[in-house]
Amino acid sequence: MADGAVRERWGHRAGRGKGDGDAADVALLDAALRVHEPLTRATHGFHAWPAALHPLAARDLIAAFPGKSVLDPFCGGGTVAVEALVAGRAAYGRDVSPIAVLIARARTARPGPEGIAAMRAAARRLAASATSARQLPPPDIRRVVERWYEPHVLCELEAIRSGISAMDGPVADLLWAVFSSILIKTSFRESDTRARREAVHRPPGTTATWFHRKAREYGRFLETLQEMVPEGTPSADIVRRDARDATALRVDLVVTSPPYPSTYDYVPMNHLRHAWLGIRDTGVDREMGARRAWREGEREARRQWSLDTHQWTASMAQSLTPGGHLVIVVGDGASPTGVIDALGPSVEAVRAAGLTLRARASVTREDGRGVDRWEHAILAAAPSLAR
Repeated sequence: MADGAVRERWGHRAGRGKGDGDAADVALLDAALRVHEPLTRATHGFHAWPAALHPLAARDLIAAFPGKSVLDPFCGGGTVAVEALVAGRAAYGRDVSPIAVLIARARTARPGPEGIAAMRAAARRLAASATSARQLPPPDIRRVVERWYEPHVLCELEAIRSGISAMDGPVADLLWAVFSSILIKTSFRESDTRARREAVHRPPGTTATWFHRKAREYGRFLETLQEMVPEGTPSADIVRRDARDATALRVDLVVTSPPYPSTYDYVPMNHLRHAWLGIRDTGVDREMGARRAWREGEREARRQWSLDTHQWTASMAQSLTPGGHLVIVVGDGASPTGVIDALGPSVEAVRAAGLTLRARASVTREDGRGVDRWEHAILAAAPSLAR
């Protein structure tokens, strides 16, 4: 699924809904959950990232609340950060996944015309050299990736990887993101979210061509982003960080969509990227809500997910300026014993953090197996300064 497309979390449009709180706030949250139009906007179409918040939902949620700064502590591919930039706000993104940080930085980059031209030129040279490549990746990479690629694809990818490794500076950063964006498409893996192996033949030179085309496309996205961001908007601050950890940041608005319980294993899904990009600290031990935790023991997984939810919510409450707002979009999970409620622990965490619950809205979404699960949007506010 392209990142700029609708966030169909379980593959279907929203169904019936319910809400509680101020009518205008409930309507805002309900509308954010129901956005479904396919869309490519700014840089959102660059690089896949599963279950991204719809850009128009992020745009409307940011526009609804005043302030100068926006933080997403589970930034994923950077949807909220991009929309914060377009709104002229200071944008902050945090995530434990190094791949998420790579993508979010790439989507919020503003290298200017010269930087974009340099990136395109370097990509063209790398693609040209990769078409005749014969060198396989080094053993530490090959052990992980060999069964997932045809031999000539391995050689083309290695030529690109080693070429970028010889560079440094902003152009190299941009090219690493382009390289990452083709690693699943050129593999035998069915998709970013499905690890089923499908042996598909790709003629020699296809991988190099895709890399070059992706770099050109990315350049166009960056040009569009630059046009959309108001002059004087600060650069986005995207850092690898655990949302549960205390932060010295002070922001007016937090908009985020934390991992849904027992829905994805985000870190293992990126094992090919970790190998090709030389990432050793993948963040697997810090991943929240991972599906594998429920397989290992549901009772403990439920307890830990609730604890994590309280911890990160408390951290965000401390980051909000007086009167600031927190918007959470989260969906119920599923386990062998039934539905995993995400709303109850989230509301409890909001109240425990000393925030005021202003509104909540929920809609049903069919999960592809004929089962309706609820998806929720929650609005809370920090106390205002005493007058």
